[in-house]
Formats: sequence, C-alpha cells, structure tokens
Amino acid sequence: MGLLRYSINITLDGCCDHSAVPAAEELQGLHRHHTANLERADALLFGRVTYELMESAWRLSPSSAENPEWTDPFARTIDAAKKYVVSSTLPSV
Repeated sequence: MGLLRYSINITLDGCCDHSAVPAAEELQGLHRHHTANLERADALLFGRVTYELMESAWRLSPSSAENPEWTDPFARTIDAAKKYVVSSTLPSV
C-alpha cells in the first residue's frame, strides 16, 4: 500500500477557498511547492467542490489571461495527473 498525502491551502483566518486569494507573485514559492508535491503523486483524489474549484487551474485556454505565466508549470502538472472524483452529484468529469 502506498502513502496518502493530504494537502490543503488555508489562510491564517481559516479561508480555504483558493479563488479568494489572487495568484500574486509572492505566492510563486507556494506554487512550486505544490507542483513538486503533485509530481510525486500517483493520483489525486477530489470531492466535488474541490474538483470544481481546482478545475480552472488546469482547464486554461491558450488565450486565457486569467493566471500569470509563472502558474503554467502547476497547471501542466495537475492537468497531467490521474484524478479520482468522489461525488454523487456530478454526472461526469
């Protein structure tokens, strides 16, 4: 049996919604850290809400200016990862 790693972003005031925190340049180190963690994972496990929040991180169009260029390695890494979604409400992912 392999290792199970749990990772969550949470602010000091208890906010864990990544969409409430802009992709600021001072967070580049955090993105590199999470990219390295994702590269070591065999698969990612999401609930519906987290999947829907994170989906925008890897479903970027080439013309999208929503995220700065330095977030591209994270987006490519999470896009390439095998994902499992636990949900009774999503018909497909």
